[in-house]
Amino acid sequence: MKTLNYFKIVLLFITTAIVSCSTNTIDDTSGGNNGDELVLSVDKSTVYEATLVTFTVSNGANDVTPNAVISIDGVAISGDTFTMSGLGTKEITSTVGVLTTNSIDVEVIEPSFTTKALIEDYTGTWCGWCPRIAKGIEEVKDQTNGEHIISIAVHNNDPMVFSLEAQMRGQLGVTEFPTGTLNRNAIWGQATSNDMNTAEPLDLLTTIQSVGLSINSTVNGSSVDASIKVGFDLDVTGMKLVAVLLENGVIEPQLNYTSHWPVGMVTDFEHNDILRKAFTDIFGDFIPADQQVSGGVYSVDLTTSIPLNSVQSNWSVVAFVVDADNKVVNVQKAALGTNVDFD
Repeated sequence: MKTLNYFKIVLLFITTAIVSCSTNTIDDTSGGNNGDELVLSVDKSTVYEATLVTFTVSNGANDVTPNAVISIDGVAISGDTFTMSGLGTKEITSTVGVLTTNSIDVEVIEPSFTTKALIEDYTGTWCGWCPRIAKGIEEVKDQTNGEHIISIAVHNNDPMVFSLEAQMRGQLGVTEFPTGTLNRNAIWGQATSNDMNTAEPLDLLTTIQSVGLSINSTVNGSSVDASIKVGFDLDVTGMKLVAVLLENGVIEPQLNYTSHWPVGMVTDFEHNDILRKAFTDIFGDFIPADQQVSGGVYSVDLTTSIPLNSVQSNWSVVAFVVDADNKVVNVQKAALGTNVDFD
């Protein structure tokens, strides 16, 4: 009887040891996650069509993406990148061996905003070749989609001089007159001594921009109040807002060397889009980072003034967004006292 009990004890010990070893083996080989959760992530959660996105699968601090199979709407892809197509919500899943990660969504959307471009014309009434750019702007605006080109005339050393024009020239690399800058990123090229290359500004309209603007302004005596909104399709960073006040229809004598007007002093030259006032820093006020997100709208109310008894229809508000490199992303214009919504 004692012998039988002894064998029962030995058998129980062996069984316990086997179960313990088996349990340890399962823990040690269960995908190697050592208790860390497998996590699937993506570099962009809202995108336009034809945008390349990159996926990452991590196991704690370890990148296990090379071992993962990533699927979009149940269809496995090759590698960890994919160019998104088809509008709507895409469900992304992933497996590593027998383990499944979390699922995430990527939203593919249509652009909400029309791309517009900015020409800044550095000019002066004393500059005989400056009318070349004024004429070039007219010709650009007469072409298809030319209404999406917005111009600002920055005057130097004449009755329409803007007080900060020297600072603008210094920061934006303008060294001679005339000079036209495109989106604060490039110098507008000439076609001939008389003409500008009208294709260059229009080429800027082909790039889809994820930021748009609306402007609503009112006038009360000499006070101008502008309500400006900036909308965001996608997540961005480092954006700043510039808002200015322009005047049209000013008659001042202009020296001219081009063939577009009589050579010499043109006494009845009409100057338009004259930069008069800035609602913001001329290089931009920072937009709060937490509002530069997909679906976000940043709103700001700004105030400046115009001379009493001004002809309101000669004035307009221009607002544009610049990125962290001070390049114009998108721009909007509205006649003073009117509302121009996102478009």
